[in-house]
Amino acid sequence: MQTKKSYLVIIISLIVLASGLAYLNFSSPGNELPIEISDSTTVISKPFDYDEYYIAVRDTIAPEFKGKIDSLERLIKVDTGNYQANIFLVRLYEQAGLGLIAAHYATDIATKLNDERSWFNSGFKFYDFAANTSDTSAQLYASKKAIASFEKVIAINDLNLEAKNAMAICYVQNDLDVMAGVQLLKDVIKRDSNNVQANYTLGMLSRRSGQWEKAKIRFEKLAQLDPLNSEAYFYLGEAYSSLNMKKEAIIAYETCMNLIPNEESKNEIKKLIENLKQTNK
Repeated sequence: MQTKKSYLVIIISLIVLASGLAYLNFSSPGNELPIEISDSTTVISKPFDYDEYYIAVRDTIAPEFKGKIDSLERLIKVDTGNYQANIFLVRLYEQAGLGLIAAHYATDIATKLNDERSWFNSGFKFYDFAANTSDTSAQLYASKKAIASFEKVIAINDLNLEAKNAMAICYVQNDLDVMAGVQLLKDVIKRDSNNVQANYTLGMLSRRSGQWEKAKIRFEKLAQLDPLNSEAYFYLGEAYSSLNMKKEAIIAYETCMNLIPNEESKNEIKKLIENLKQTNK
């Protein structure tokens, strides 16, 4: 939920802010589901109206999709049990670049089938839309819809840790309910202490709140689980630096620098290292 940000862009954007060590946004590592944590000061202009959105965006659908979509939507009005038509509508709306409408049709499918896979698919599509939209009110709307679908997943299978991870991030998104998200993540860690996504998100939440000792523990764990994860070492260097562990911070930053190919990023990390070395004299 962009389904995956380039780690080079992440590193560069973090480095631009590195002098203040006041980063608020983060994305997920590796192949996990991506999403950003919003600044709690974000102002939402008005509640999102899906029906209004639906009417507005349908006029933007390319002709090659619109005819098929119109036919299928007429079909499901007279044949409400035809979930195969809903499947085609999900695909067509995704191809047309209208992921939120696709997510709604995915929810219709899940309601009909009421199985774990369908509810997860519904939740993920809302989750993915929330990760990519720049409309804060639409992001909030989609996050809440994703939570509702993931709740259905967990009700069917309480061991679906991927759903719990995604649901936790949705709770944190726009500060819907940070503590609920933390509790879900702790449950994931309890069941799987090596869960990369849960450790990452807890680490970023600790970093966001300035709990550097907790952040250090999480990013040390991530570096152990995924030794080639440049982000883990960057954030670990940040945590060490904030804890005045300058030698350890230098080593972490150097490791991060050796893992990324981009020369501009390398040069910026070198500056961080040099600053640490100067203050360590």
